[in-house]
Amino acid sequence: MGKKDLIFYILIFVLAIIVMWQWVSSSSVINSMNLQMAEMHKDIADFHLMSGIGPLRSTHEHADIKVYINNQAIDFSQQKYQLAARYTHFEEGIGDVVHIHATGITLGQLFKSLGIDFNNNCLVYEDDSYCNSNEKTLKFYVNGKPSAEFDNQIMKDMDKYLISYGSDNDAQIQKQLASITNLAPEYSAKK
Repeated sequence: MGKKDLIFYILIFVLAIIVMWQWVSSSSVINSMNLQMAEMHKDIADFHLMSGIGPLRSTHEHADIKVYINNQAIDFSQQKYQLAARYTHFEEGIGDVVHIHATGITLGQLFKSLGIDFNNNCLVYEDDSYCNSNEKTLKFYVNGKPSAEFDNQIMKDMDKYLISYGSDNDAQIQKQLASITNLAPEYSAKK
């Protein structure tokens, strides 16, 4: 065996070691990444379990909604309110229909995604607080009936929601209830 043959075999041996090292290294990196991904999936599953929110696309439902402050409707068709979150949102320039893409989503979560705080005592909208007082109150209706759920209301397909803050009398509330669209069935029929 000549010197050239020896150099050739050593070179092949070194290349084989480099290839084996790369293969072992990439396998451990891939295994590590797989373990991290598995842990991340467990974390997401735990989050859904603890929050009561289902995975994205666990449902595809729609509900009609109107929000009034001092008898003036909030216009959710504005661009800043469109597609604000993936789990629930307004879209297509329509501000009267909420799209719900995960089970267990509440009205409070919808409003948080829009930068609005909402509970049984206050509605905080554009840095102004509209809270219950002797003169004005926050009222919440589901399908035409008063509800005490407010931000805890789990949104459901075909529901109609009215949130009204002010000193509105029964006639004004009835007019607000009548202003709620009936578009949700059209969107739910398309799913």
